[in-house]
Amino acid sequence: MNNKNNDQTITKAKGRPMLTWVGKKPLDKIEYYPAQEKEVYGDKSSKELNKLFWGDNLQVLAHLLKDYRGKIDLIYIDPPFDSKAEYIKKVKLRGLELDGLQQNLLEEKQYTDIWENDEYLQFMYERLLIVRELLADTGSFYIHLDWHKSSYLRLIIDEIFGESNFINEISWCYTQGGRPDVGFPNKHDTIYFYAKDKKNLFFNVGGIKIPYELVSSKSSSSFTKVDENGRKYKEIFGAGKKKLYRYYEDEGKIPFDWWTDIPKFTGRTAASDKGENENYPTQKPEKLLERIIKASSKENDIVMDCFCGSGTALAVAQKLGRKWIGCDINIGAIQTTTKRLAKIIEDQQKEKKGLMAFKIYNVNDYDIFKNEVEAKEIIMNMYGIEPIKRSYFDGTLDNNFVKVMPMNRVLNKLDVKEVIKNTQDSIDNFTVKTSSKAGESTYEQGVVIICSGAEIDINSFLRQENNTGVKIEVRDVLTEKKSLIFKKKPEAKIEVKAEGKKLTVTIQDFCSPILIRKLELENEKIKDDKAKAKVEDFKQVIDSVAIDVDYNGELFNAEIMDLPDKKEVIKAVYNWDYPKSGKNTVAIKIVDVLGEEYFETFPLDIK
Repeated sequence: MNNKNNDQTITKAKGRPMLTWVGKKPLDKIEYYPAQEKEVYGDKSSKELNKLFWGDNLQVLAHLLKDYRGKIDLIYIDPPFDSKAEYIKKVKLRGLELDGLQQNLLEEKQYTDIWENDEYLQFMYERLLIVRELLADTGSFYIHLDWHKSSYLRLIIDEIFGESNFINEISWCYTQGGRPDVGFPNKHDTIYFYAKDKKNLFFNVGGIKIPYELVSSKSSSSFTKVDENGRKYKEIFGAGKKKLYRYYEDEGKIPFDWWTDIPKFTGRTAASDKGENENYPTQKPEKLLERIIKASSKENDIVMDCFCGSGTALAVAQKLGRKWIGCDINIGAIQTTTKRLAKIIEDQQKEKKGLMAFKIYNVNDYDIFKNEVEAKEIIMNMYGIEPIKRSYFDGTLDNNFVKVMPMNRVLNKLDVKEVIKNTQDSIDNFTVKTSSKAGESTYEQGVVIICSGAEIDINSFLRQENNTGVKIEVRDVLTEKKSLIFKKKPEAKIEVKAEGKKLTVTIQDFCSPILIRKLELENEKIKDDKAKAKVEDFKQVIDSVAIDVDYNGELFNAEIMDLPDKKEVIKAVYNWDYPKSGKNTVAIKIVDVLGEEYFETFPLDIK
């Protein structure tokens, strides 16, 4: 790739104050990353489609700069909070129940939110710089945070957007959650609202008014006067009985910057949330995003969320007739969002509001791993690394300390500096050699960095920077993966046949080795045999089925979709009538309840 043709400039942040951290480096320019079209859902005849990207959002944002610089009307992000937690999705088998209870609950790790402080700040800084480039001059930016890093991010955003473009600090208040023994319970999140340019900001006041009785129980009773048209109102007077305002009861009130009328989303509120529960960790309620999207966009505007998670922002944008762009590094998020949006589009067929199709893209090759948490576990298991708790290093291997880097991006120089710094900080844990030759390391133990690709000059940089006396080496799984067995993929038995122009696809059997093994481990914890989970029907373990009846070998387009509700199972038999004879390829994608995918194609001659 020719960097001269693919580097894109980034405007330098000029705001004040400025937060400083180790390794802070602005993005002067960023390389363009191409995207590969993978799947289409909805009306494939649509001239324009919404976009969902699977990949590192830094690379996705760099890709979007080419066509979307200054064109996105609203950007909402709900990034990692640095909460020091691992987020887990609760998974159930489908359909059948056992003694009145649904079959065993499984846990699927989605992602980890544990960062080194400087690493987190640089991660966010780089992405926020590009976010501002993508935003339209009339556009709005919302970032959803909690107490962990909100104060740090406020300073960084002031630097990038400028303090003068700050609009609101919104407190989203709720009552759910635990209560600590010491201190006051943390019962609100913070949403910062910035403009690209405050003078040109679009804000739809009329779209967000709420009834007065929702603001205060006393408000409605104070509307005692009636005008000549029969409308109730109240008047506000100032000094000297000077009339200041007249409020009409039916007009509604603009919400303050503390929102108490939107409950936090939990599984227990699924019924009241009209089935929007996707069992996805950190999922936010649609009403929260509805208020933001209605306030800061209009129909056909472009809404973007580059940390889309379960896809709430995209789902609401679709329902409200906005165009949207979404992104996530976690394949589980992409699968959840895809299924959610496909259902919404199916329900919208009569309305035809907004774009009725979306396309999924890859920006890089992440087919080895399902998500970062799983990747680290696989790598440590396959290399035989002994885990270490409460340490910067992840484990030990052959008398070396090991650091497993994120598998969703290449190893960079900032990563290497962080490893060197932590090696030096923990040097007391290394044993000095009794004798060593000139040029050799002075410690018995070394450090191994395991990564998935690395910058081309990373080894020379490491040699120049490493003055710890500890031998530090880089091992790249992409060059070693031929000797690694990462995971066993699902298996399926499928019959595809055609009688005349009528296609029939029958899923006869399906097996997911990873899911079966997880069930076995879960059942080992349960003493009561009746309470143990059993897969009595293969359809119980299938989450969705998508079929492309005329697959072209590159872009998967789902003409047939089976998206059962949580208590239902797939149909397993599907029919399609071809309009004309000819040779076709049928492609079938099956996703199990853990998110593992099975894909197979079948040549077919329609006569």
